[in-house]
Amino acid sequence: MKKLFSVILAGVILSSLAASVSASYDAAKVADVPKVPSADLIVIDGEMNDAVWADAVKVEINQFNVGEENDTHGTAYMLWGDDTWYLFYDVKDAEIVPPAEDLQQSSPWNTDSVEMFFDFGNEHADLVQQFRVDCDGWLSYYTEGGATSIYGPEAGKYFGDYKVTMDAEGYNVEVAVNLSEWGLKEGDAIGLQLQINDMTAANESGTTAVWNMAQSLGAGSWDADLYDYVVLGGALEVPEEPAEETPVEGGAAETPVTADAGIVAAAAVMAVAAGVVLSKKH
Repeated sequence: MKKLFSVILAGVILSSLAASVSASYDAAKVADVPKVPSADLIVIDGEMNDAVWADAVKVEINQFNVGEENDTHGTAYMLWGDDTWYLFYDVKDAEIVPPAEDLQQSSPWNTDSVEMFFDFGNEHADLVQQFRVDCDGWLSYYTEGGATSIYGPEAGKYFGDYKVTMDAEGYNVEVAVNLSEWGLKEGDAIGLQLQINDMTAANESGTTAVWNMAQSLGAGSWDADLYDYVVLGGALEVPEEPAEETPVEGGAAETPVTADAGIVAAAAVMAVAAGVVLSKKH
């Protein structure tokens, strides 16, 4: 009887442990993020002109978090490369409020801006790194708990490059985040949250609404224990540039011989040969 009780107790303990581990890691995998094989393939200009963006992971930022709900939303596109995380935000915002300098210096989250929250070890712990770019190009970098808090140009060392552009529907932010400090590699998992902060002119002293990337567990800004995650995928196959035609002497390009042209040429050779034979018979 004691042996049976011990077996049952052990089973209960193991089940509890399994449940707790499962509960910690039941967030969803978003996607494998493709790797850009060369930094030359992306020009950070605030426009989605580079061909590699067609293969990026695409996520919607439409999960309302706090504030006064409105129609602001966005779409983000993600790629990575050696020591770099590439993000393109397409923000739909009907009213863009020029950020006040005092807010940028003291509380940059109270501006029209985009944010990136990374749990680089996917450890679901209080180790989140926050990167922000506002609609005027003002940067900030913050680590959870405030060990590092930098607002303004000094935060630029955490960004490889960035560019903000405006369009008829809102604004775009293209940014390269510097990953060299974390030594990430293919196959690594990263906990992730993306965010849009929305202001209106009627409420210049505080953020009107906050929107997050849709998450399976409803994670908000700093909820690392609920973040979904992405995996650093393999390199994209970039098609080689077609070889240029080699010009012949005189400046004219060589004319390729097609199958039909080859048949005609062969027929001409046979006709000439037949003529030679006939002339010899005569």
